[in-house]
Amino acid sequence: MHRYKSIKNRNQLSLMPMCLDDMISADSEVRAIDAIVDSMDIQSMGFTHSETKDTGRKPYSPVDMFKLYTYSYFNGIRSSRKIERECHRNIEVLWLINELKPDFKTIADFRKDNKKQIKLAFSKFSMICDELGLIGKEMVAVDGSKFRANNSRLAYHSENKLQKKIEHYNKTAEQYLALLDRYDIEEGSCAAMKLSRTEIEAKVEWINQRLAELETLKQQVKESGSIYATDPDSRMMKTNNNGFDICHNVQVAVDDQNHLVVAVDVTSDPVDKEQFHSISLQAKQELGVDEITAIADKGYYSASEFSKCKDDHIIPIVSKADHSHMAATKEYGKSHFKYDEAKDGYICPQGHLLKAYNPRKENAKYPGHKRYQNFTACAGCKVRDKCSDSEKGRTIQDRPFQRDADEVDQRTSEHLEMYQKRKQLVEHPFGTIKRAFGFSYFLTRGTESVRVKSLMHFLVYNMKRTINIIGTKELIGILQG
Repeated sequence: MHRYKSIKNRNQLSLMPMCLDDMISADSEVRAIDAIVDSMDIQSMGFTHSETKDTGRKPYSPVDMFKLYTYSYFNGIRSSRKIERECHRNIEVLWLINELKPDFKTIADFRKDNKKQIKLAFSKFSMICDELGLIGKEMVAVDGSKFRANNSRLAYHSENKLQKKIEHYNKTAEQYLALLDRYDIEEGSCAAMKLSRTEIEAKVEWINQRLAELETLKQQVKESGSIYATDPDSRMMKTNNNGFDICHNVQVAVDDQNHLVVAVDVTSDPVDKEQFHSISLQAKQELGVDEITAIADKGYYSASEFSKCKDDHIIPIVSKADHSHMAATKEYGKSHFKYDEAKDGYICPQGHLLKAYNPRKENAKYPGHKRYQNFTACAGCKVRDKCSDSEKGRTIQDRPFQRDADEVDQRTSEHLEMYQKRKQLVEHPFGTIKRAFGFSYFLTRGTESVRVKSLMHFLVYNMKRTINIIGTKELIGILQG
């Protein structure tokens, strides 16, 4: 005899009154989301339908729509059609937006029509976190990560890729033409062939049309560069494990106190080198401070960016990759040569002064670069073979803004413990939204749209982080108190 736990018949009517609020536990995160959004004063941010007309069809409240979006992203639900489905079956969603059931078009339009307002909402929650004492406002860690764009590889055209396609279709056309020649030679004795003469001619005609299209695309690529047909703002970028994919580069700045993201940006630039000042300045403005320390890895090392930071009171701590390509051995890299500001020259490890060399003509390939040499001293140096591969001797090169870079190198070497915090600060948020929230690719296209998507993901990350730090019940009590 089988014995199992059983419940009442699902078809039996219940006389017990049902209440959605009783179905939601007191420490459920959806209650915290409800309290957070209510405290953000969504109506004052200018969301669509914040002000309503006296006549006409009633719109959905922007507060309810923002709660729906926040909850959905909080639980890794990003598609507007999937969000619509949750409005019909998810008890927490039914409780959160009072059993409203907007369709997928209304849900998608809310994000599309409120890009600026979502940015304001991100800033507003940062202010709430600041009031809760969760933001240190002294140091941020900066980093970027590649997220796959909504652009198929088939809709990406480069000159090399188009040339390979043209060669493939030409080869295929030659094979079909060879079959036509067989038909002409053997006449009616080609019964074993799978394609008729008419079918082969149709394929050759289609290939010729395709080749004409590819030639047109190739000309466009020569004139304006690679073509990204679906999302023109996306770019082919290097990703993890030495792979390549069509992506957007998402930049963030993370406050060091509680790992909260304080600035988010999206760029089409595949490398991070020129993004350091921009994202650091955004973080500084977002936090409303006069000065801030920003740490980053060697991918952000740029003397020109450091010069901009100096003007805006941003203190960089950035690792440097040693590119001493003129040194024969690592022990005689550029970092072992000390700059003497009074003499405007470099002191080598053997104590010789390398003076500034002024060529008659500026090097057009490297404008603003400065060279330091002392070939006379190098000629009689005992360690010349270790120092330089050149027959004449060692040359030290300075790029523009070299002194600013030297200041950053000195500061980084003096604050190695601070720099070592970078990885645990800024890589943690990226790992969370990619693994826990399922955000590793974009569903929308264009820089502005993907920036809004990124802001929403990092907004819910900050909410999740805040709830974990303070606790659901405690946070609700603070916000509603």
